[in-house]
Amino acid sequence: MPRSPVALIIALSATLFAAFALNSGSSLQSSLLALRASAEGFSPVYTGIIMASYYIGFVAGIVWGASLVNRVGHIRTFAALASAGSAITLLHAVYVDPLTWSLFRAMTGLCLSGLYLVVESWLNAQSDNTSRGSTIAIYMTVSLGGLAIGQLLLNMSPISSFELFTVASVLLSLSLVPLALTRQPPPSAVSGERMTFRRLYKISPLGFVAASGAGVLSGAIYGVGPVFAAELGLSTQNVAYFMFFVILGGMVMQFPIGKLSDIVPRQYVMIVVLLGLAVCGLIPLVIPDVIKDNLTLWGGITGVFIMPIYGLAVAYVNDYLEPEDIVPASGGLLIIYGGSAAAGPLLGSSAIGYFGPWALPFLFSVIGILVAGFAIYRAGFGRRISLEEQGQFVAVPRTTPMAFELSSITDEVPDESADGSTKDSSQETDEVSDLLTPDGTAHPDDYGHVAVDEDDESAKPEAK
Repeated sequence: MPRSPVALIIALSATLFAAFALNSGSSLQSSLLALRASAEGFSPVYTGIIMASYYIGFVAGIVWGASLVNRVGHIRTFAALASAGSAITLLHAVYVDPLTWSLFRAMTGLCLSGLYLVVESWLNAQSDNTSRGSTIAIYMTVSLGGLAIGQLLLNMSPISSFELFTVASVLLSLSLVPLALTRQPPPSAVSGERMTFRRLYKISPLGFVAASGAGVLSGAIYGVGPVFAAELGLSTQNVAYFMFFVILGGMVMQFPIGKLSDIVPRQYVMIVVLLGLAVCGLIPLVIPDVIKDNLTLWGGITGVFIMPIYGLAVAYVNDYLEPEDIVPASGGLLIIYGGSAAAGPLLGSSAIGYFGPWALPFLFSVIGILVAGFAIYRAGFGRRISLEEQGQFVAVPRTTPMAFELSSITDEVPDESADGSTKDSSQETDEVSDLLTPDGTAHPDDYGHVAVDEDDESAKPEAK
């Protein structure tokens, strides 16, 4: 019998507390460093490098974390990385230098990536087939709640003081307590398998591009969003509220938008969201004074359009995958997302430095238009997936591939092919190269929609 939500939360309370503390501490540290860098007089480019370094470390953690966990175990990995992350947080206040902070920020990203891997492995081990859907929903809520609360903690003390670094360090340290004292046996070995970028692009060009765009957008809003608000004259308190509502907007609307994509073709929902972001980014250029006076509201609306893009991209890619390929694909997509997110603070800070704060919303608009344009292009040339073929949207944190192990989508097996016939299970996803046209430009989405050289019998698909 499935456990009730209350019973499930109680059973997972130790792991969920660790996740909440991690997200609160990392969220506070991110905005604190962005504001403190600006207050210390660092150039916008240096601020961008500092904030981008986090994602470089985070990607390294995705690549390296599984081997570390399997070598020394979950608890020792968590203890080592939480202790290191806590110490590095305090060192930011001791060595105030842009290059040193960049190094510290990369090390923080590496530590947090490994910590999330342990937390999600533990949640997966504590869940069964009847509670996995509820577990991922609760974990997602706790994670976003921690990110939002972390922003409000900026109001506890002046950003020039040592106290906020201490609070962030304490939160990372506290995340260690419940897992260090747990009596539950550690999870099994963690898989480090990842799908190659080339294969991911062949499976879904749109999913690949959308995940990249989502990374740039998230890196920009988290990395230089506080600087953008401060440049407009907002106090630290109002900067905290601005970032809080950005996260809250995405938190509230991510699931409804995802569910809409289950009943409306996902590609079209993605296009609408991207075009909505483009409009949202252009409005400040038309009525800057109105937006400045209502920046918190605008931030919440912007979050509504930014946060769901990655989830929609992942769900769209999953529609083309076999269940056993979903977790490896998520590892590849997370690396794409993290690598692109490293570019977000660099682009955002450079835009603000050269053109002023309103260049950040314009950057959002440009990315929204570019990715939406590619999605519209793919809608004309890509393979049409019916609503029956679409998998279920599941909102998952952008942390590690283990988050996908928690979701039930890895158990779902598509029943039908694009033409409504029973899908041949012998045609594995790794055989997508067989569907390429002679010039190598076709894609599984284009199957049945591309011109084939009539003289090349080997390039023609078999009749079904």
